Amino acid sequence: MTIFSIVFLVLVFVAIYHHVGYPIMVNLAAKSHKSKHKNSKAAPKTFQPNIGILMCAYNEQDHIAEKLHNLASLLYDNDHYSIHVYFDGCTDATVNRAYEAQRVLLSHGVQCFFHVREENKGKVHGLNTLMGLAKFQNDILLFTDVSALLSIDALNKVADKFSNPKVAISTGVYTLDDRAPDAQKAYWKYQNQVKLSESELGAVIGVPGAMFAMRSTSAIELDDNTINDDFILSMNALAQGGKAVLDEDVVIYERECDLEQEDYKRRIRLGAGNWQQIKSLKQLLKPQLGWTSLNFFSHKVLRGVMPIILACIYLCILFEAAFMKTTWAVFLAIGILSLHGVELLKSVFNIKIRVPILDKVNYILNSYFLSLYGIIRYELGYFNAPWRRVRDNNVNRSSCEISGKSLVKVIKRGCDVIGALVAIALVWPICLFAAIAIKLTSKGPIIFSQLRVGESSDDFVKLFNVYKFRSMVVDAELKSGAVWASKDDPRITPIGRFMRKTRIDELPQLINVLKGDMSLIGPRPERPVFYAKLEKNIPYFCQRTYGVKPGISGLAQVMNGYDESIEDARSKIGWDYAYSLSMSTPLAWLKLECSIIVKTLMVVFTGKGQ
Repeated sequence: MTIFSIVFLVLVFVAIYHHVGYPIMVNLAAKSHKSKHKNSKAAPKTFQPNIGILMCAYNEQDHIAEKLHNLASLLYDNDHYSIHVYFDGCTDATVNRAYEAQRVLLSHGVQCFFHVREENKGKVHGLNTLMGLAKFQNDILLFTDVSALLSIDALNKVADKFSNPKVAISTGVYTLDDRAPDAQKAYWKYQNQVKLSESELGAVIGVPGAMFAMRSTSAIELDDNTINDDFILSMNALAQGGKAVLDEDVVIYERECDLEQEDYKRRIRLGAGNWQQIKSLKQLLKPQLGWTSLNFFSHKVLRGVMPIILACIYLCILFEAAFMKTTWAVFLAIGILSLHGVELLKSVFNIKIRVPILDKVNYILNSYFLSLYGIIRYELGYFNAPWRRVRDNNVNRSSCEISGKSLVKVIKRGCDVIGALVAIALVWPICLFAAIAIKLTSKGPIIFSQLRVGESSDDFVKLFNVYKFRSMVVDAELKSGAVWASKDDPRITPIGRFMRKTRIDELPQLINVLKGDMSLIGPRPERPVFYAKLEKNIPYFCQRTYGVKPGISGLAQVMNGYDESIEDARSKIGWDYAYSLSMSTPLAWLKLECSIIVKTLMVVFTGKGQ
C-alpha cells in the first residue's frame, strides 16, 4: 500500500465521519437524551421579556414593507418588543418604502425605530450600532434578515425558550422558497435535521442569520473583519457556557431565491467565514464545554477544513492513478472526470434535465471547491470590503438567467483550479529536473518572481508577483534596465533557452493560478514598467485585462509568441479582445478555450516557443 493510498483512506474516513457518522451519532445521542427527559416539565414562564428586533437593510425595496408588516403582526405584547432597522447606505427606494410602512406600524402602537446612514459601512458596523442602542433596553435581541418572514408566534416561542435560564441562543427551522434549486433544498433539509439533533443536546452549531435570538447580556461587539456575524455572535454565547436550541415550531421562510451564480458567491464567502471561525473560536474546543465542544469540532471545524481535505483526496487519486496505475484509483479518477464532465456539459449547453443524485453530489462538491477558493481569498486579504447583499435589488429580478460571461467566469475558475492541480500532479518531475538543471548550470535562485499587472475593473487594477523558472542570468537588467527579451538575447542561459522554447519556464505559474492571480488561459500579464509606453502607443491597451485574469497561455501567445517590441504587443491586442468577446457565451468560449489548449500543447511538444 502506497503513501497515497494510506492518506486517501484516512481522509475518506474523516469525510465519511463528518457527513454521515456525526449526524448518526448526534441523532442517537439526541434520542437517548430525549427519552431520559421526556417526563421533565418546562420551566414556568415568570415574566414577559423585552425583545429588541435588529435588522440591517441594504437595497431591500422589494421586501422591506412586507417584512415590517410581518414583524408588526407577530403575536406579542406591543409594549414588550421594538423594531430597530439600520439602513446601510441604500441607493434604491428602500428607505422611502420603510417610512411608509413605519407610519402604519406606529398607528397600531408598534415601536419601530430607523437608523439611516448615507454611506455604506458594512453589516458588521450596522449590527454593532444596533446592539449598542438596544442591548441595555431589552432582555433578548432577535436578529433577522429583511428577506425572511417569521411565523406569527415566533416571539412567544422565543420567550418560552428563554424562560430556561440556561438557554443563550434560540432559532427556528430555515425553510426555502419553492423556487429554490432542489440541491439547495436538500442541503438545508440535511442541515435542519442535524441542528434538531444538536438542539436536543443544547448545542446547535451555527444558526441561520435569517433569524436567531440571544440574551442581550451575551451580545458582544463584532470585529470589523467578521464575515459570518450570525455564527460568531451565537458561538461566543455558547463559549460562555450557554445552550443553543432550535424550536421546530418556529418557521423562518426565506423569500429570496438565489440564482446559481449568487449561491456560488455565498459559498465562497461561507468558505472564508468558516475558515475565520476556526481561527477565532478555538475556545469552543475546550472539553469542559461537553457537547458544544464535540459538535463544534465535528460540525464546524471539519466543515471548514473539508475543502482542503477534498482537494487532497482528489490529488491522492490522481497521483495514484497517474504514477501507480492502481485499478481502484484509475476507476475513481474516471468517475470523477465523468461526474464533473456531465456537470460542465449541462452548464455549457444549458441542459435543464435533472439527474437528482448526480446534481446533489455535484452541488456538494462545487460548494466545497468554492469554499476552498474562499479560504485562499481570505488568506490573501480579500474580505475586508463592506457588506453587500448577494443579490442587489438594482438588478432586474424578473429573469433567473445568469449572464453568459458571468457563468463562463465561474466555470473557468473551476476549470483553472482543477486543471492546475492535475497539471501539478503530472509535471512535478519535470519541475524537479528543471530546478536541478538551473541550480547546476548558473548562479542564483531557481524561481524568479516579477511584478505584473493582473485583472482590472472600474475600481482597481490588481498587481501580483508572477512566478517563473529563472531563464536569465542574475541581474539581467542591471545595466540595460527593463527591456523586452529578444530572439537571441545573450542574457538567457542555455538551459533557459530550452525552457523558453518548451514553455517549461512558465510551469511555476500554476501556483499563481491556484492563488487566483491568473488563469490557465488569458491575456499575457504585462510588466507595470512598460504600461505607460504601451498605453501611449496602443489605444485601449490597458483594457485588455478588463474583467479577465491574465493567463499562462492565451490566444495571442499561441498566435504570436513572446513580445519583442511595441509592434508585437500591438498585433496581440486584437487576439486578446477576441478572447474576451468569446466569454460572452459559454459555447463560444469553450470552443476557443479547447483550441488554445491544443495549440499550446503543439507549441510545447514541437518546441516552437521562443
